[in-house]
Amino acid sequence: MSATARRLVPLALLLALAACTKKPDPDSPLAFVPADTPYVMANLEPVAQPVLDQWTSMSREVWPISLDMYRRMLDKAEPQDSVQIKAARAVLEEVSANLAANTPEKLGFKGSTHAAVYGIGLLPVLRLQLADPDALRATIARVEAKSGAKLPVATLGGQDYWSLTVEKAQLLFAVSGRQLVLSVAPAAISDELRKQLLGITRPAKTLDPEVLVALNKRHGYTPQGSGYVDIARLMDFYTNEADPVRRELAQALPGDALQKVDPVCKTELGQIASRFPRISLGYTELDTKRMTLHAQLDMDAALAKDFTAAWTAAPGTGAKAEGLLDFSLSLPVLKQKAFWLKQAKAVTDQPYACPDLADLNDAFANLKKSLDTTIPPPASDLTGLRVSLSKLEFKNDKEAPDYAGKLLVALTNPAGAVAMGQLALAPLKDLKLMPDGKPVALPADLAPAQLPPMFAAMNNSALALSAGAGEEAGLGAYLEAPAANKVVFLRTYFSGSLYAQFGSMMEKFALFLPEEQRADMDSQKKLFDLYQKWIDHAEFSLTATDQGLVFVEVIQTR
Repeated sequence: MSATARRLVPLALLLALAACTKKPDPDSPLAFVPADTPYVMANLEPVAQPVLDQWTSMSREVWPISLDMYRRMLDKAEPQDSVQIKAARAVLEEVSANLAANTPEKLGFKGSTHAAVYGIGLLPVLRLQLADPDALRATIARVEAKSGAKLPVATLGGQDYWSLTVEKAQLLFAVSGRQLVLSVAPAAISDELRKQLLGITRPAKTLDPEVLVALNKRHGYTPQGSGYVDIARLMDFYTNEADPVRRELAQALPGDALQKVDPVCKTELGQIASRFPRISLGYTELDTKRMTLHAQLDMDAALAKDFTAAWTAAPGTGAKAEGLLDFSLSLPVLKQKAFWLKQAKAVTDQPYACPDLADLNDAFANLKKSLDTTIPPPASDLTGLRVSLSKLEFKNDKEAPDYAGKLLVALTNPAGAVAMGQLALAPLKDLKLMPDGKPVALPADLAPAQLPPMFAAMNNSALALSAGAGEEAGLGAYLEAPAANKVVFLRTYFSGSLYAQFGSMMEKFALFLPEEQRADMDSQKKLFDLYQKWIDHAEFSLTATDQGLVFVEVIQTR
């Protein structure tokens, strides 16, 4: 399963958390976020009900399959009569029954709600508004009854909370007013820090919602979910021994995880963080058929300029992607070499004095040594790659799949690469390939007989190959497909139809598995069938800009 597909189910749950007023009231989750939090993800407005209904409906189709997989995992766990196994089964029973009946409110939750994830120093906190706090308490009580054990309960500042300790860490959770509060922390922390995590002690200054409004405006994010990770602030927390939360974590965490940082290290770590000060993320589109997720790693202006200059737009990224899979990558070898040599030289000329950065000094020294050599052609001529898959079929009566597709290699001197290939491979010596984009059949004895028919074509900037009957007809257009007008140095596209082939692959592999493992393979195939039904296509790209590195992922449903 692709990373994109695995995010579909969690996405439905995230969308179910997305609704709040323009200005949060004093008891909303956002009102508990400290102004100096190093990271936050929250929502300012509700998701439109049709969108919520769409993703919730998809989630309900997935959950029965996923729950069956979890049950089988529990069936294999030992011992079956342990409190943990009984509790896990009880949770599955509660979730399964209420998802099937579409009654999450009986568990205490609701579809459209306020939510925020943020940090107290490094420690994460999730706050989620509930449909019915008493219903959640009743759910927990039923799970306790079925497992035969009570969750440890404590009271702090008049607030009851549960605490589960695993080795030297603890999970804290509480029903506070109409909110569920979750946090993870070292077991050996003070009650005062627990009060901050649970919201008993409120921040002296809370995050102004206008911070997220400005972020959304800058990047074009919708108000249904956005946030940031402030890398500079995280580094400041790591090096600021006067911070009371940092001091406490230094004592509570094992070993030297937060050891004393000397002044030189503080300065140099701060300088590194200033070059990558922030990551921003949010949705730029969110409707029933299309979701676009955007993330940006900010860089300082000088570094961003050099980084962008080290890339070119990848081949074909200015044209519509095609086939089942379409992958493009910029590979300007000499530009990349110059960029990384510059970075390595800057460090080797003035190594970091901080002892903790000695390994970084060594890494850049080794990098400089490895790059400070001549790169011969055709490697030095390389500028990019593109691979497209138009057919992939797994059949039980065949050992290998049937496939067809194209490969493009962008070069500053493609004719020279062909000439070198003709010298190295005897079957190519009589190949007549002109830079006119016209396909020429490759010699039959060049590749194993079981491979499909292969053709080659060339223009002045690239060499392209096709495999599969009829694929050569599109080689000329494939060669001429333009690069994007911005520095999109990586693009990956895949059609939802590809999941049908993954499902066929699961069926084929299942024939060779023991009987007890086939149920899991069958469940995986059912998930692929759902993804194939839902997803028209998905695409993600990386772009170098004058502000930094931009990631965009698009999911288009059917």
